[in-house]
Amino acid sequence: MTDSRRVAWIAGAALCCALFAFAFVAAPASCEWGLETYAGAGLASVAVLAVMPFALRAGPTVAARAGLAALLVAAVAAAWFAGLFAANVRILCRLF
Repeated sequence: MTDSRRVAWIAGAALCCALFAFAFVAAPASCEWGLETYAGAGLASVAVLAVMPFALRAGPTVAARAGLAALLVAAVAAAWFAGLFAANVRILCRLF
């Protein structure tokens, strides 16, 4: 494994852990600001991890970089959903 590929995996794992931990910060205020901020953090994480393998040149070909980007995006999406349900972030605050 090359150094740039290792950096991409470590950064992806760190970002997934940080996003999961942020769910517990945002959950108590999910009806005021938490849900919007948590969703924005998730979208920003997806954008960063989708671009990172290309910026680091983490693969020998474009297809390898795209595959690594897809794996990282899938990992951050799984961490986002896990944090959403583990922290009990409220999605629906009021019906009327």
